[in-house]
Amino acid sequence: MIQKYLIAILFTCIFQLGQAQQQSATNKSTLKQSNDLREALLPVPQSAIFKMPGYYLWDPSVIKVGKTYHLFASRWPESTGMNGWKKSHIIRATSKSLFGPYTFAEVVFDLSKHPWATEAMHNPKVMKVGKKFLLYHLGMPLWQTGFAFADHIEGPWTAIKKPVIATNNPAIMLKPNGKIYVVGKFKPKETLDGKWDAYMHAFEADSLLGKYTLVGDTKNRLPHNFELEDPTIWWANNQYNVICTDWEAKVTGIEKAVVYYTSKDGINYELYSDTPVWSQKELIPVVGSDSVQVTKVERPQVYINEKGKMTALLASVHPPGIGATYIVIRPVKNFVPSNK
Repeated sequence: MIQKYLIAILFTCIFQLGQAQQQSATNKSTLKQSNDLREALLPVPQSAIFKMPGYYLWDPSVIKVGKTYHLFASRWPESTGMNGWKKSHIIRATSKSLFGPYTFAEVVFDLSKHPWATEAMHNPKVMKVGKKFLLYHLGMPLWQTGFAFADHIEGPWTAIKKPVIATNNPAIMLKPNGKIYVVGKFKPKETLDGKWDAYMHAFEADSLLGKYTLVGDTKNRLPHNFELEDPTIWWANNQYNVICTDWEAKVTGIEKAVVYYTSKDGINYELYSDTPVWSQKELIPVVGSDSVQVTKVERPQVYINEKGKMTALLASVHPPGIGATYIVIRPVKNFVPSNK
């Protein structure tokens, strides 16, 4: 009896594995083999590589105000190692060119005076909302997303007294109809592969301060249960556009390669191509210098110019061996996504 039971379990496992392999093959067969965004990437000027000796740099986000570009990022001492990010703070640097060189300007927040993010501020993203500037970030020890507002990009910044969005690592977009749309990572309690899953949820609100409600159902917004990390979002060509990293290499076969999704309704997303936009498997071409090798490309962020064209793809990169991460601002040849 036990033997028959074990044989039945074995056949069930074989059948499920076959289905999974067939589904994977079907998923791959429907994907584009070319990637227009990848082909639009250009070599990096030497001035667009931003390092700060003695510090890790992470989470680049750039905004242009007047004739000046302001780069916000999280930073922590190199002496604390990679895990020091749990005690990170936000800095601002400036340049007259999108592609640098950038000069350190200030530490944006005194953590001891923040109403709740007293241990660390991480994942900063900056945007203009009406006449005010919004800086949203992950805050510890609550591990949620908070907002800070300022009348001027140089501050002072006023932090909202409590977190606004519970989702981890969100990306916020102002929709043409005035509503607020957000995508973020969530971890379902039940996993498919025994490791924690990094799926995508979407939220919408009538105003920045909420209330944020779930868009669609509680399932993964990404197709085929693909997983993501570090999303960024913008509206172009009448669609939602999301760039993120391939969390478990399920899309490209390369862990945390940069990938690109689009959606017409903010509920159903499509993968643009299974060819990575950018990954650590390739050298970074640098203008007038040798190409640069990196071991990881993370925290992608886009810069969209006044005409709605993507002109830069920003990322944090890891050098080979032991060394602090730094920021690369890679030029893009005026990319506008297709909508087919």
